[in-house]
Amino acid sequence: MKPKYGILIVDDDKMLAEDAKHCLEHEKEIDIEVDICTDSHQVIPSLSKKNKYYDVVLLDVRMPNLSGTEVLQLIKKNFPDIHVIIISAYLDEYNRDELIRLGAYAAFEKPCDYHKVKEYIKRAIDDIEITTLRIKGLDLRKTLYQVAKELIFKALRRSDWHLEKTAETLNITRWCLDRWMKKLYIKRSAV
Repeated sequence: MKPKYGILIVDDDKMLAEDAKHCLEHEKEIDIEVDICTDSHQVIPSLSKKNKYYDVVLLDVRMPNLSGTEVLQLIKKNFPDIHVIIISAYLDEYNRDELIRLGAYAAFEKPCDYHKVKEYIKRAIDDIEITTLRIKGLDLRKTLYQVAKELIFKALRRSDWHLEKTAETLNITRWCLDRWMKKLYIKRSAV
């Protein structure tokens, strides 16, 4: 049985949102459940419901009450693991770059090709699955330190244990390298 993924469409135009829902619900490769939210004030409460979990939000930019940019920032602050795909009729290059910088996974201009949107939804779901597999059951702080230790040792070996070259290779200052070596219990005597 395939897992079911949740998608929330946030658009003040109910007819467009219904069309998008209809298009997405006929996706055969992934099992998705699509809900609609037409009030930007209700997005965070919708995402906070105990009995629902959303993996991807399709978000319009121009809406009454809160703008899509404001909603995007709230989603990324409160639900950083949810991927947000922007779909808007008011998307220029500057706006697109800003939205991506704020955390949008992708941005499409209306009217959009929903086959392409589906591809990005699949990519977002693949990213969710890969991340879940890699970190499931691991202490993230411990994992961070293990990765940092491995990188520092590789850089030290590559530079024949020369600290200046190692810092340069890692693109950090020598002072930062010394702090990481202390934090990770890498002794200079090993040098």
